[in-house]
Amino acid sequence: MKKILAYILIFVFGSAHAQIGLPDFPDTLQVELNTKYAIDRELTFTPAVSAGQASVELLKPMVAAINLLSEDGQLVGYSLLYEQHNCTEDDLKRVEQFIGKTPLPEPFSWFIGIENPDIIVFGIKDTSQSFKTKVAEASVTVEPMFDNMAIVHFRLDNGEPTSTTYAFQTFTEQNVTKIIVTEIDGTFLMAPRLNNSITGGAIEVCNLSIPLINKIFRYTHREDSGSEEVIMELSD
Repeated sequence: MKKILAYILIFVFGSAHAQIGLPDFPDTLQVELNTKYAIDRELTFTPAVSAGQASVELLKPMVAAINLLSEDGQLVGYSLLYEQHNCTEDDLKRVEQFIGKTPLPEPFSWFIGIENPDIIVFGIKDTSQSFKTKVAEASVTVEPMFDNMAIVHFRLDNGEPTSTTYAFQTFTEQNVTKIIVTEIDGTFLMAPRLNNSITGGAIEVCNLSIPLINKIFRYTHREDSGSEEVIMELSD
C-alpha cells in the first residue's frame, strides 16, 4: 500500500537554539500506542506552487519572506516552499507577521508551520486544487530504528474503500511529483513530494512534535470503547 511519508530528519540541537512548540500541550505522549481512535478532524491536501510557473506577484513576496531569515536561502523542490533550520520563536513570529500583512491574489495563500523543534517551513499553495476530507480513524506507533520516533497513521476510510478513497486516489494521480502541503484543521503537518499515487486511503506522518500529536488527539475516543475518551482538557 502506497503512502505519503514526511521527510525523516534527525538533528542534534545545541542549547543556543530555543525549541519552537505548543506550550499548552504536554511534551510526553498522551495517546495509547497501536490503538485506533476516531477523531473529528479535517485533512487538507494542497499542491505548493511550482517555482517555474509562479508569477512575479507570488515570487516577490516569497523572496521577501525568505530574506527575513536568510539572504541566500534556496527554494525546496522547485516549488514556493522554504525550510529554515535552527530557528527561534522570534524567527517564527517575524515570518508570521510578514505573512499576516502580505495578502496574495486568489486562489493562492500562504502556509507556515514547524517541523522538528526548530525548523520553520513556509510557502505558497494553490487552493483551487485543494482536496479536503474527514479522517475516519487514526493511531500512533513508534519506530525503534529511529530512536522511538512517533508516527501518526491516518485512514480516510475504515479499511473498506469508499468514494473518498477513490477521490483521493484521483487527486494523488493528478499531482504526482508535486509538493503537497498537508494540514489538519488548518494546522501544518508536512509538505512532502508526492512520488506515487495513493490507492489505499492510508497516510503516515512522521516527524511531528509530541505536543502537536497530543493536540491532534485531544478529543477522541477509542474505536473499541464506544464512548468518548477525553485525552486532555487543555485550552488551545
